[in-house]
Amino acid sequence: MGVKRTPFYSLALFTAVLQSVFGVLAGFVNGRSPYLYIFGKLAGGLSIFTWIWIAILFRYNRRPQSSHFLCRSYAHFISFTAFFVVWLAVGIMLASQMPWECGAKMLWCAAASFSSALAFCTSFFSMGAAIVIYKDASLSGAGLAVNVAQSDKRDLEEMDKDYVNAPP
Repeated sequence: MGVKRTPFYSLALFTAVLQSVFGVLAGFVNGRSPYLYIFGKLAGGLSIFTWIWIAILFRYNRRPQSSHFLCRSYAHFISFTAFFVVWLAVGIMLASQMPWECGAKMLWCAAASFSSALAFCTSFFSMGAAIVIYKDASLSGAGLAVNVAQSDKRDLEEMDKDYVNAPP
C-alpha cells in the first residue's frame, strides 16, 4: 500500500482556500513594494480558480466505472502539474516583494510572507499529488489513460473485483 493522493488533494485545496483570503489581503497592501498589490490580487484570483478546479477533480476522484475524461489520471496529472508550476511562480513573485515590506518593519510583511508561504505550499502539495498520480498510473500498467480511481490497483484481477462488487 503506497502513498494516497487524497491527502495531497486536500492539502492543496486547503492552502488554496486560505490563499483566497491572504492573497487578496496582500493585494490591498498600501506599503512600499512596487508590485505586491498586483501579485496579491493575482494570487487571490488564481486561488479561487484553483480550489474550484480541485473541488471538481475531487468529484471525479472516486468513480471507478466512469469513462468521463475528468476521471482519467491524465486530467488529474496535467491539472496538478500546472498548479505546481503556476503556484511556484506566484510564490516567487510574492516573495520578491517581501524585502520592501519587511524592510519597513510594517504589519504588511506578515501578509506578504504568509501569502508567499501559502503559494509555495499549494505548489508543493500539487507536485506531491502529481507524483503520486503518475507513479500509481505507471504501475497500473495502463499509464495515464487509466481511471484515476483504479490507478492504485496493481493488477487486472483487483480491478475486476471492484467492478463485480460495485453497487448498481
